Amino acid sequence: MEHPDNILIKKLKDEDVSAFDELYKRYHSKVFQLARRFLPYKEDAEEIVQAVFVAVWENRIRIEEDKSFSSYILSIARHTIYNALRKAVYRQAYIEYLGHNNTENAYVTEDIVLFNELESHLHDIIEKLPPRCREITRLHHKDGLSYKEIAARLSISISTINTHLTKALNFIRQQIRQQYRDNTTGY
Repeated sequence: MEHPDNILIKKLKDEDVSAFDELYKRYHSKVFQLARRFLPYKEDAEEIVQAVFVAVWENRIRIEEDKSFSSYILSIARHTIYNALRKAVYRQAYIEYLGHNNTENAYVTEDIVLFNELESHLHDIIEKLPPRCREITRLHHKDGLSYKEIAARLSISISTINTHLTKALNFIRQQIRQQYRDNTTGY
């Protein structure tokens, strides 16, 4: 028996993971299709889907049960897509700026060193993840596999992949925040 969205929202507010999984199954493709209309790569669209469902989980208490969940989630998706596009434009403008200002290339080397340090730190954080979560994170972010490809390879559901990637992302954010706090208060 399929529950209406408002029942699933009530369960979601009580941290019912199965309700989250059901909402994910219902709305994953809508969010993905919306993202694909604006983003050139399916991997970018999948990142949007992940970000949207992370936001749903993190804000589950504030979701209004009597309002349309479809409208709610698509609104989050539009906002997330807009932010992704905005960041891409700024990133591209910065890259062009660096390309046109060759006199400032001394800073580029420093940026590369800082980037390599950050990448090394990120690798160390990922190593702290539980084995299955670490494996899924690597398959998605390093190997570039889609949720569907990972699901087929590991014989698990797409919602399980989303759950592992959400946990990984939250853990990585927490570790980076902690590292930042330690570095700013330790000196």
